Amino acid sequence: MGSGGGALGLSSPLFANGHLSSSSNSTSLPLPVEDGNHLAMVKPSSSIVNLPHYKWRLLIAYDGTRYAGWQFQVSPPTIQCIVEKALIQITKLERECLHFVGASRTDTGVHAWGQVAHFITPFNYDSLETIHAALNGLLPSDIRVREISAATPEFHARFSAKSKVYHYKIYNDTIMDPFQRHYVYHSVYKLNTAAMREAAKMFIGKHDFSAFVNASRNDRVPDPVKTIFRFDVIEMGPLIQLEVEGSGFLYRQVRNMVSCCKIK
Repeated sequence: MGSGGGALGLSSPLFANGHLSSSSNSTSLPLPVEDGNHLAMVKPSSSIVNLPHYKWRLLIAYDGTRYAGWQFQVSPPTIQCIVEKALIQITKLERECLHFVGASRTDTGVHAWGQVAHFITPFNYDSLETIHAALNGLLPSDIRVREISAATPEFHARFSAKSKVYHYKIYNDTIMDPFQRHYVYHSVYKLNTAAMREAAKMFIGKHDFSAFVNASRNDRVPDPVKTIFRFDVIEMGPLIQLEVEGSGFLYRQVRNMVSCCKIK
């Protein structure tokens, strides 16, 4: 949402404990890793050959004001980069061994309350309380791991997600609330929420959303067909919250959908 702000909640099922492979066949199993806009399959690093692999699920909340979104890059810093550095320090593993993956990318300035992610270790943890406390002790105050739990081998933060929920907030008043300036878009013009709800209904269902991707990214969309389960327009005093739940979202799709729904 840029400085306008918003919250992305990403839902995914919680699984019980399990390890990825036995020591007898761990060298033959490729592991998924994010590489730019693609998901590549790579062989495990030689440093963890012949070891079992355990998978761990994280639920992360963050204020994205200071960050260039989720996807890994060192400068300007991203959420994935910051969390990964903390995991490397705690586990003493290299980045390629962790295979740290998030359920979805977020844009610069976007916030999240329930970003799901997972990582892999060649060793088990009997208790997760210590590593949970250590992670939050190393992370800056605007990023917090809300939950950490064991996951089965089949779990994948990105592909196991049942749906994703995106909130876009508009402060609809002449004078902006300074305490919400990082989290909402300010509109001084009175919006017609009844008309906005009618417009929002048009997006529900399975559609090709190519027209709602920014032109600079339109040639990089592998599958523009997404399903929108609901698009709610909720009034809370001067605050209007637009909640979109779908199978996934394209680059800036929700922002562009909201722009079409902002009716005076």
